[in-house]
Amino acid sequence: MIYKEYYVIFRIKFTFAESRGEIDMILMDLRDILRDILGSYRVQFLLLRQRCTVSEASALDFSFRDQLYESFDYSAFASAIMALVPEDNVIDYKDDFGLHYLVFRGRDMAEEAFAFCGPFTYHAFNETDWERLIEKHGLQDDSMDAIRWYFKRIPVIQDYLSWQHMFTSLLARYLANPDLQIKPVSYDRPSTAKQKPAISLSTIPYTSVEARYQVEDAMLDAIRRGDISEAIYQQNLFMGFQLDQRLPDALRDAKDMIISVNTAYRKAIQQAAVHPLYIDAISGQFITEIENTENEEQLIALIPIMIRHYCLLVQQHSLERYSGPVRGCLNYIDFHYMEPLNLESLAARLAINKNYLSTRFHKEVGMTVTDYINRTRVRRAEALLGKTALPMQAIAEQCGFSDANYFTRTFKKVNGVSPNDYRKSLTAHPLPTA
Repeated sequence: MIYKEYYVIFRIKFTFAESRGEIDMILMDLRDILRDILGSYRVQFLLLRQRCTVSEASALDFSFRDQLYESFDYSAFASAIMALVPEDNVIDYKDDFGLHYLVFRGRDMAEEAFAFCGPFTYHAFNETDWERLIEKHGLQDDSMDAIRWYFKRIPVIQDYLSWQHMFTSLLARYLANPDLQIKPVSYDRPSTAKQKPAISLSTIPYTSVEARYQVEDAMLDAIRRGDISEAIYQQNLFMGFQLDQRLPDALRDAKDMIISVNTAYRKAIQQAAVHPLYIDAISGQFITEIENTENEEQLIALIPIMIRHYCLLVQQHSLERYSGPVRGCLNYIDFHYMEPLNLESLAARLAINKNYLSTRFHKEVGMTVTDYINRTRVRRAEALLGKTALPMQAIAEQCGFSDANYFTRTFKKVNGVSPNDYRKSLTAHPLPTA
């Protein structure tokens, strides 16, 4: 169902794309959508250039081989895979640990890069599989914990045919190859890298926790920036880490975990200088929804909703880019627009010179203090006009205008139409009174 929905989007975009610039945008959209789909499966999407560093390439397997081998050459590992990729096709690369990657050449990068979708597996590994890997690679017995911890975070693709069909359809458009087929490539020889003399069991949980915190930090940074797509992608990767249950009651344990997540989201948008009143309102709402859930599936479904709401709050109310005085002025206007306001009273409240405030405000916001006050009041009036049948005088008073005539003149100046015409344009149905 997912790939069918995106197919319609792609077909429309290609139908109307005429210039090179539009085609470049389509390629970017395809890649972004592909990345979002992978995120929903908890599968990593990684772009690597041909001359990538060891540190960049180590992201391929989340630095797993670093736990097993001395100075593993990730650059050579990545380059060897890239050399197998055809110009306009895709390989399903299976490495020596049974991990799969869909790999193809990027088409929208200034410098040629390769996209790696993985690692993932097509079946859940168990103790027998891990014992075979240890025997195959000649690893020490204490490597078992490293392997067990690692495979806990690797997503399993259960429906092989749907997976292959979905990506054949998507990538055929991305690579402009209607005959595209995903070619299986298997590398079954163990690594010749020197093994570490011992695997310290105490470092295995630490390595896993460290990786988890890196993903969590990336997710919270995306929320702080209001980037919905990136935040959901990173959250999906984070869900790949299997956390130990801490309480006997599984549902209570899951609720406590999501409450902690909600707190982390709050802190993230607080760093974006969103006013605490906005944060507290949405946080309290989600706490109630968390407690009202009846099973773990409902909790998991709530996470992307929370991310979207917190990111939208950042997009709409972040004052991070403003200086302290301007930020204080904006916040006060937003929450006291119904009161008598002007430059002098705001400057006095903030204990700063009115000329200094006027200059800073206009430079940072792009309009005068008076214009911002009027725009804020008009936005509130728009909401009342759309949701209520209140008379103009009542709306004017609730929005801080001294009289209905001044309200009408200001509204028309901002929107180009009168409040009455605006209300008529919204709906022909009768509205409820407040």
